[in-house]
Amino acid sequence: MNPHKFSAIAHRDHDYCNPIAATKIERMLELLPLERDASVLDLGCGRGELSLKLVERFQARVTAVDISAPMLDAVRKRAQSRGALEHLRLLEIDIVEFTPEPESFDLTAMLGGGGIGGGIAGICTTLAGWTRRGGYVLIGEGYWVQPPAPEYLAHLEATADEFRDHRGNVQAGVDAGLIPLHAFVASPDEWDEYEWKYSRSIERYALEQPGDPDVPAMLERIRRWRDGYLRWGRDTLGFGVYLFQRPMRP
Repeated sequence: MNPHKFSAIAHRDHDYCNPIAATKIERMLELLPLERDASVLDLGCGRGELSLKLVERFQARVTAVDISAPMLDAVRKRAQSRGALEHLRLLEIDIVEFTPEPESFDLTAMLGGGGIGGGIAGICTTLAGWTRRGGYVLIGEGYWVQPPAPEYLAHLEATADEFRDHRGNVQAGVDAGLIPLHAFVASPDEWDEYEWKYSRSIERYALEQPGDPDVPAMLERIRRWRDGYLRWGRDTLGFGVYLFQRPMRP
């Protein structure tokens, strides 16, 4: 089973591929005093909603990066329907292979997805280096609401040090030389909306396409994931979006 195919189907009814409500993302954008034609990086862009909002609000020039061809196909289709395609540079590339020039963006954003080593500390340091002095860094990342049960870590194939707590995520930006400006975390209702929509999309696809040979593996995966969310994830794993600014001077 192709994991990119699975993710694209599971997220086909999402705008943002994370559990933060769109109204909260809009609030973050209100706090960004970007100039018209600003240069923006959307790393792990998913279905491209953040990229499209930045084009619509600021007429930004956005480099949207994702390893998933199905996700980028969705971005392209959505951008065409909203008249934004000419403002986008779509790159199908693994994040670990993406090496832009230092200080080349007015805003760097990564709303989850992984691909940068070192957890939140590595993400903050890397994006800060690609952001111009006075520019902004927008990061979405998980955090532990409470210490994870060993069974949940095994379910995730993760380690306890993979995430920090919410305060630790903010501190990671400070340690990278960034100024924290604002943060939101997903509420339980937002998590439920995200997770049930994620699960429902696979279940519906299985009914729509019973002849797809990937369907049995997809159903096994989503049902195991859903059970893990209900057993442990809903009370243990949080998700926050953090807005930082890179100072004008070191």
